[in-house]
Amino acid sequence: MMRKILMGAIALPLILSISCSKKSTQSSHTSIAMDTSWKQLTLREKIGQTMMVTTDLYAQKKIGNGSLQEFFAKYPIGGFFVAQWHFTYQKPDDLIFEEFIPRIMREYDSASKFPLFFSEDFERGAGYNYNTCTKLPVLMTLGAANSKDLAYAYGKIVSAESRSMGFNWLLHPVADLNMNPLHPLVIERAISDNAELALPLLQSQLQAMKDQNVISTIKHFPGDGVTICDQHLITSANNLPMDQWRKTFGKVFQTLIDEGVPTIMVGHLQFPAYQKETIHGELPPATLSREIMQQLLKQEMGFKGVVVSDAMNMGGASGFYDNALEASVKCFEAGADMILWPSLAYMDTVEARILRGEIPMQRLDDAVERIWALREKYGLLTKKATISTPLPPNHAQYVQEKMTELATKAVTLIQDKNNDIPLSPNKTKKIFMVNISHNDKRAVLQTMKKELESRGFQVRLEHDFHLYNWEWRWDSLAQYDKFIVCFENKYFDPIGSPLLKDKEAYCLWSIKNLPKEKIISVSFSNPYYNTFYLKTAPVLINAYSSDDYMQKAVVQTLMGEIKPTAKSPVNLYHQNMK
Repeated sequence: MMRKILMGAIALPLILSISCSKKSTQSSHTSIAMDTSWKQLTLREKIGQTMMVTTDLYAQKKIGNGSLQEFFAKYPIGGFFVAQWHFTYQKPDDLIFEEFIPRIMREYDSASKFPLFFSEDFERGAGYNYNTCTKLPVLMTLGAANSKDLAYAYGKIVSAESRSMGFNWLLHPVADLNMNPLHPLVIERAISDNAELALPLLQSQLQAMKDQNVISTIKHFPGDGVTICDQHLITSANNLPMDQWRKTFGKVFQTLIDEGVPTIMVGHLQFPAYQKETIHGELPPATLSREIMQQLLKQEMGFKGVVVSDAMNMGGASGFYDNALEASVKCFEAGADMILWPSLAYMDTVEARILRGEIPMQRLDDAVERIWALREKYGLLTKKATISTPLPPNHAQYVQEKMTELATKAVTLIQDKNNDIPLSPNKTKKIFMVNISHNDKRAVLQTMKKELESRGFQVRLEHDFHLYNWEWRWDSLAQYDKFIVCFENKYFDPIGSPLLKDKEAYCLWSIKNLPKEKIISVSFSNPYYNTFYLKTAPVLINAYSSDDYMQKAVVQTLMGEIKPTAKSPVNLYHQNMK
């Protein structure tokens, strides 16, 4: 959750070339709630509808003197981001998260006056949080496979598994375009760097989520992936000129708005080509910009759904106001309808400022009516007997079939200069696998190791292939027939620059001293690693993701059991990467 280069504003017209007549026909996408019971909410209940706070059971029960009912009486919040990390030390030892978290969600929902929004990112599926769910390949595999059917299956699986636990709102899918190969965060989270490729695959995912009655959120408006900055740390920017933005990010967001996407997350991103208003002389991020949220997104682009902020504790929103509380309040004032991760003091502060006339009541009513229309659309106006939806009987089989197909269609053979594929244990019996990553990922890569061993190879897997640790025993490496380099530095793991550093870089130094004809390089994360670091290696494969499906597909590719058909969804040969 879904975390800069400051540029001067460019004096361009503020009015986009968007057809007003087109927007006027979108009556089915209006924010006007047919149910008007929201008008009877108390002031604090209305403010609570604009809050998506993190679940912290013990802290919130303490505020309610041991009772969630009393907590909600004081703070009638409408939505919760189910923060698993808050429960690491609160879960009873005899329960697994898959049992504990849904039970907690039911307890929250039972104590609330209104049905609750329960959200998570689950950008790669719920399986990275809950072992009974699926660890999906990353979104860029959809771009490589380029199949609307598989994109629909992806959205269906993540939605159904989320629904089975009680989640009804996913901060997914990522609609960013990774145009800058040095971007540290978007990278393989994006489907592509190409709007024409990404758009139909996003549409298919969104349709699947709608069919599963799960609220979707496209992010991060006005679009991330252009600079080299991480919103978690500092304010980023979409620094494209307006005409280029309209053809890329603007086209993606406008099309999905016209098709009725229910919610859009604004990022901690400046948009210099559009903005003029500053805070202390600096352009604010979209999360603090009235121009971007109200003028561009709601008025000019005609978005009638719910505008969600990115998390307001992130570094990209910091420094413009005195603290995160003030930033959250200003984010709401600027036009966000749902604030992600505000403190409870946000409710008290907004209440006081509305009563003093510092925040107009119309701003709150606009937000609440949009949120109420969302509730109405997804059946969240009245409580139901259960908040979860059981998985269909054939779910496991469906997942296995569709994700196996996705992996086989997504694995991308960049080059095979010497026709090394297919490998044969009769010719290349001994394989040395080298894991290049910041953290030791040998446990993750066991699937690939076992798949190779099951086909008759002898495989050694090492992580720290530091030049200084190996130079004294370099002769021992002559016994190996092939060296398979496995990159696995996925986005946000670790946080910071995507380029190799410290031990990772020394490992690469060692690889460059090996016989070139013996090297096979596979990236299980950043798609640019191969062509940046090892473009002279005879075999280069992009797998984008280290889940079991992709590891098996890589081995099948190396064995010639499948013929790879994927094309890279991003340009691998940027001039600034050479």
